[in-house]
Amino acid sequence: MQLGRRKHAAAVALAVIGGLLGPLAPAALAAPAGPDGPASTTAERTGDARLPAVWPRPQSLRASGQPVALGTEVTVLADAEADPYTVDALQELLRDSGVRTVHDALPGEGPVIRLGGTGAGRALRALGAADRGDLPSGGYRLAVGRADGRPTVALDGVGEDGLFHGVQTLRGLVRGGTVAGAVVRDWPGTAVRGMTEGFYGQPWTLDERLAQLDFMGRTKQNRYLYAAGDDPYRQSRWRDPYPADERAGFRALAAKARAEHVTLGWAVSPGQAMCMASDGDVRVLNRKIDAMWALGVRAFQLQFQNVSYSEWHCDRDAETFGSGPEAAARAQARVASAVARHLADRHPGAEPLSVMPTEFYQDGATDYRSALAAELDDRVQVAWTGVGVVPRTITGRELADARTAFRHPLVTMDNYPVNDYAQDRIFLGPYTGRDPAVAGGSAALLANAMEQPSASRVPLFTAADFAWNPKGYRPQESWQAALDDLADGDTAARAALGALAGNSAGSVLGGDESAYLRPLLAAFEASRTASDGARRETAARELRAAFGVMRQAPERLEATAGGRLRDEVAPWTAQLARYGRAGELAVDLLLAQERGDGPAAWRAELALEPLRKAIRASTATVGKGVLDPFLDRVDKEADAWNGTDRDTGTATRDAHGYTVRLDRARPLEAVTTLARPGDAAGDAVLEAHVPGEGWRRLGPLSATGWTQTAAKGLRADALRVTAPSARPVLVGPPAPGAPDVSPPREAPEVRALVPWFGDEPAARLHLVRDRTDAVIGGGTQRVEARLAGGRPGEVKGSLTAKAPEGIEVKVPKQATVTGGSRTDVPVDITVPDGTPAGEYEVPLRFAGEESTLTVRAFPAASGPDLVRTAKVSSSGDETPDFPASAASDGDPATRWSSPVEDDAWWQAELPEPVRLGQVVLRWQDAHASRYRVRVSPDGRTWRDAATVQDSRGGRESVRMDAGGTRFIRIQGDARATEYGYSLWSVEAYAVAGKDRKAP
Repeated sequence: MQLGRRKHAAAVALAVIGGLLGPLAPAALAAPAGPDGPASTTAERTGDARLPAVWPRPQSLRASGQPVALGTEVTVLADAEADPYTVDALQELLRDSGVRTVHDALPGEGPVIRLGGTGAGRALRALGAADRGDLPSGGYRLAVGRADGRPTVALDGVGEDGLFHGVQTLRGLVRGGTVAGAVVRDWPGTAVRGMTEGFYGQPWTLDERLAQLDFMGRTKQNRYLYAAGDDPYRQSRWRDPYPADERAGFRALAAKARAEHVTLGWAVSPGQAMCMASDGDVRVLNRKIDAMWALGVRAFQLQFQNVSYSEWHCDRDAETFGSGPEAAARAQARVASAVARHLADRHPGAEPLSVMPTEFYQDGATDYRSALAAELDDRVQVAWTGVGVVPRTITGRELADARTAFRHPLVTMDNYPVNDYAQDRIFLGPYTGRDPAVAGGSAALLANAMEQPSASRVPLFTAADFAWNPKGYRPQESWQAALDDLADGDTAARAALGALAGNSAGSVLGGDESAYLRPLLAAFEASRTASDGARRETAARELRAAFGVMRQAPERLEATAGGRLRDEVAPWTAQLARYGRAGELAVDLLLAQERGDGPAAWRAELALEPLRKAIRASTATVGKGVLDPFLDRVDKEADAWNGTDRDTGTATRDAHGYTVRLDRARPLEAVTTLARPGDAAGDAVLEAHVPGEGWRRLGPLSATGWTQTAAKGLRADALRVTAPSARPVLVGPPAPGAPDVSPPREAPEVRALVPWFGDEPAARLHLVRDRTDAVIGGGTQRVEARLAGGRPGEVKGSLTAKAPEGIEVKVPKQATVTGGSRTDVPVDITVPDGTPAGEYEVPLRFAGEESTLTVRAFPAASGPDLVRTAKVSSSGDETPDFPASAASDGDPATRWSSPVEDDAWWQAELPEPVRLGQVVLRWQDAHASRYRVRVSPDGRTWRDAATVQDSRGGRESVRMDAGGTRFIRIQGDARATEYGYSLWSVEAYAVAGKDRKAP
């Protein structure tokens, strides 16, 4: 990312949550109205065969005609004007598909492939393809079937790149040596699309760049901008020529770029070492550009993002331009305009010059932007990153506003997936949050790659798919295709890539970290409280298998991308492998506890400890917010099962043993001892101190390290573990001739000594939610009663509920909880018709413990959404793009967003008072963790109709019975994220029936 190093953290903090689609900016190219309708998203069928997926997704792809088997011989009829690189790409494709002989004239042998020219046009018409019409440059037509009595593939393209793009699509249509019967009409949705090598860190090698260009050609990208952050020859030493070996590298890069129909670009950042007012310095800059042109560079960018408004590098600049933002803009415009004129005169075939301004991420017009726009040559394009250095979203409206401010075409240089500001992460999630209007309205759309080139291909693949067909883009489908592409047919590597990318999907753009793993974790968690053993076994097996793939990731990815990926992502695959092994052990631990196998559970717990220590020591982050919380929960459950989560006394350790002193003499049911496995543990014994009697032996320790010892109600005030030979014994001098006494053996390493007391409850009962809302005459509401075992063995009993009149409660007849573990038992609540509204208390009991559930019975709500006819307002809107009215307009794609304030609110004024019965909220990711629904008859006197203390966002239905309501206010109390509040919609409904308007 092209930022000053010290600015990274501050710059990322400036990233903002954008809006949805705003007014469209002028399109960079006009997409023709295809005769086949909107972009196809699901291939049509030919018989029973589904068309293969093609990426980037074509604008129109439909099944038509018969498939063409290529065989070993084909006849290729290439137009005389066909690009030789395209012909080479076609021949490579044919060789890869099993073709051994290619004829170049009729009659030839085998299927006919027509590549451009009038012959291809005639064949396309015969095969049912529409006329070329207004296809833009880069567009193409392709059709497969029979023409002139022979199996035929026909391609025709527009501009220098069209045929090349058609050949890439043909590659996607070939499976097993057969071309699927299809008709394709396709064109790029963004005129210039590609990537930037613009990160700070170790620049890519030549081989890595060449491989990246091969990838770009396959994915129809056409711009590679070289802007390496740590290249001195484009920054502090911009005046100096590159060394000979690097010049040779640029020549090789340019040659490969031409073959892949990619324009090679080069960015220079002279502002930190240039006298802007000096004609001599401008000439030196132009000579450097001429030198890069000679090496094959055909697009140039001047970068001024790190230039100070107040610091000049020569006295003449201060005299000529003054100081401040407008002065800096005028100076930069002078240099850029001079370079633009030089390119036009000396290199008329060059792509338009672009400028990265100092204010590249701000919103709207500023003095700097206005001055730059006024002075800059009309031919120059302006680069920006969206509103924010790494914005969560970029909207069409933001693009239009930036175009208005700069008054020049915009190059969108998107800082994703670049990771130089977060070096513990690799960002492998799909490209999201960008309006289609951003692709069509940008002069160029470039994604900034990571330092890891092969890994970057996953998000860059999806960005290329978006840029080609923004309206047909589906992030998840594109993401899966990106993983397929990188795996290149290796199924083991594909699974490992899915694990690596799935656990590296979160970013500033959003993304659901570990999304594939979350359902497996949830299913396993749910199965452990269920009575269905088969379900539990299946859930455990599937979760453990997923962890196994994570553990094997380094080996499975050994050969991916020619072996380059292995080295690039080694810290992350190593961390993923640690988490994978830890996950396997965690599953084993919990299953062992469930079957009562203490030694196996203890072995797993001990094996987890060094893994978790290594995980914490690693600088690589994967599975953020998912993997560690899961392992934390397992640790907590292991502690509960062993009893180490309880305060059981004061422990002391010395050379003779391990002692726990209790606060008083108490009856003991059992004692759990946790020790380091081995012979020392097997030789040790457990003893209890009985007041008035002294130490009494309870039994030996197991060599496994985990020992459960029955105490049968023995009253004791202390426990200890000691080895018999370690006990102090008073002895005199050895008898003459007697052998020396061997030194005492050390006591075993005891980790914990846990008494289970007979004077504590056998199990504890509490409610996951101690309050629930139920609709009178409505369906059943379910809450969970959580049982926690207080004994080392099973505790069985009946869970009973005393239902008050008007409330029906259903609970299982029998419940079981094992020692230290927990079990969730369902409690079903129904409120029949005729029950008065109000609060009802339902006492629940198990094993002598009691907890009370409060049931709030509300009348049913129905009728039209009251908010749709209300007058809405708010305490404040984040921007005009997210007004309060967006939450009540019925459009699911618009939303209200507040400023970053905990006490922000949204309000609706109804046309008349109602008896309010229900409010339904649909939160965006930026939701409230705590909020209230307040009501008022007049907008002055308010009361709380409902309070939500633990909101999880998403869709929430809040019940109430609030008569005389004319004003409804959603009052925030605490934000769940770093952003303000954001609501897609608010709905409100009155109480059903004749009382809906009652006071």
